[in-house]
Amino acid sequence: METDPTRVLLERTAADECPDLVLLVSDDDTNRCRFASSASRPLFGWRPAELEGQAVQQRVHVEDIFGMKAAFAAASDGRTSTCCFRFQCEHGNYRWCEMTVRRAAPEAAGPLLVAVVRDISGRQEAESMLARQAQTDPLTGVANRTVFLDRVRHALSRLERSSRHVGLLFLDLDRFKSINDSLGHRAGDQVLVEMSQRLLALLRPADTLARLGGDEFAILVEDLSDVEEALALAGRITEAGRPTFLVDGEELSCTLSVGLAVTSDPRCSVEDLLQQADLAMYRAKGRGRDRAELFDERLRTRALRRMTTEGVLRQAIAEQRLRVEYQPIVDLNDGSMAAVEALLRIKQGTRRMQPHEFLQVADESGLLRGIDSWVLTQAVDQTVRWHTGRTPQLRIGMSLNITGRHLTDPSFAAQLLDMLQAKRLPADAIQLEVTERALLEAKPSVMEALRSLREAGVRIGLDDFGTGYSSLGYLRHFPLNFLKIDRSIVGQLGTGPGPTAMARAITEFSHAVGLTVVGVGVETLAQYDILRELGCDQGQGFWWARSTEPAGIVAFGRDRPAASSVSTLARLPRPAGRPRRSRTAGRGRRPPRETSTGAAETGT
Repeated sequence: METDPTRVLLERTAADECPDLVLLVSDDDTNRCRFASSASRPLFGWRPAELEGQAVQQRVHVEDIFGMKAAFAAASDGRTSTCCFRFQCEHGNYRWCEMTVRRAAPEAAGPLLVAVVRDISGRQEAESMLARQAQTDPLTGVANRTVFLDRVRHALSRLERSSRHVGLLFLDLDRFKSINDSLGHRAGDQVLVEMSQRLLALLRPADTLARLGGDEFAILVEDLSDVEEALALAGRITEAGRPTFLVDGEELSCTLSVGLAVTSDPRCSVEDLLQQADLAMYRAKGRGRDRAELFDERLRTRALRRMTTEGVLRQAIAEQRLRVEYQPIVDLNDGSMAAVEALLRIKQGTRRMQPHEFLQVADESGLLRGIDSWVLTQAVDQTVRWHTGRTPQLRIGMSLNITGRHLTDPSFAAQLLDMLQAKRLPADAIQLEVTERALLEAKPSVMEALRSLREAGVRIGLDDFGTGYSSLGYLRHFPLNFLKIDRSIVGQLGTGPGPTAMARAITEFSHAVGLTVVGVGVETLAQYDILRELGCDQGQGFWWARSTEPAGIVAFGRDRPAASSVSTLARLPRPAGRPRRSRTAGRGRRPPRETSTGAAETGT
């Protein structure tokens, strides 16, 4: 049957009106283009005549020719087929296309295939972008957590066929939160991006850098010969974090704490390896930041102990076994009880758990906020009972430790003052103790809150001074009323000239800027004598009393003169029930760490 010319014209016209490229291709091995619609020009830049007479695969990317030939073969067998390929444009670039091909009607001029080619480059780019988003961190462009864990899993499985090692490094940016808080997230994002570029520059192509979230990164390193090779990389990574970051013309410091775990055991799970590196990173944080630490079995033991402690703590809260005890702070000049410090205890069998055994666990497990509130309420209520009682020796200040969590709560200062007003307590009935680290890392808003409390009458003190965070010069910049010399200094008084010289410098400078000085951890007569000779104002420690229930403080207070009714004495009488010792007898005696005051006695 002859082809109707009118029908051919209509079909050509319809093809030219179609926005997709319509091709008539010879149904043979050549797949020569017999007809190309006018859409070839706007889509790819080719005039129809430039495509007609040539094999279609001449304009197809070499990697996609096999798929196109397979689609033509299927259409030749009578099946409609679809394939995707990259079609070359006039200027040499390629665009992704989708082609649907079928055999032409029998009345066509010779055996032909009809191919409809659609430009899908936009869709392909969107799909590629989604694939990248599913695998990479959108801010830094490095791998995300899902991809990283999958690669670690495959790396561990390959250890079955190798005697090499796999290393995992867990990285956390030191003091990154202060950058976000002070300069905003834009500055923080710039630091994260630059840090990721520094890290990528240190790694091999086969290594994987991932951002796990926030300011946490992780690195997977395969094919290690030994642990030393991984430690060398960890050292280079730590060094890479030390140069400052230039953000909007301002130099920012943000170092790295690195935890490293290495294994050659294919039975090691991804979760175990990541947990090991995480534990090592926290040890790096605890040892001063800006360093790398290697996981070992001591860390595993510590982790198990932490889990046990958290269980004990939760059970103690549920069974209401938390206790607040009080330890007197004594005026070294007149012997009066100047204040008491509230200290948290947990009764565990026949022993009392010390705060250093559980406070960090409470903080990490999210229990500390509730404990803090409970201790504050208990201590304030006890202060009310003493101030409204008949014993003047007990109308003294209640000293409370406050954590960094308190300081970052913008409502803490107002809530404390409201509580004192509701309880009809004067503001100076409460004194707050803050650590050096908390003050040094405090934001301007925190310092303002402390100033407002101090101006209202609440006494503010610096706890554990001398542990190495700040210098004497900082004291004039903080809103303080008193300072506590750390027990690590007091415990060495009388053992040599160094500790005494340090205590003298602290006392004299503190007095020069108007601060009361408290010596903490006094356990011997020698320590007491030296502190008085140096002009220290107050003392706290087992030389007078351990922490005790309220009844014990009442009994202790009965033997003390009232602070408001005594004159300064030339020498404080020795504590009741203690024999007088020679000055040299007590020197050099170190207090037992687990039961002494100071760091071990610090409450919440």
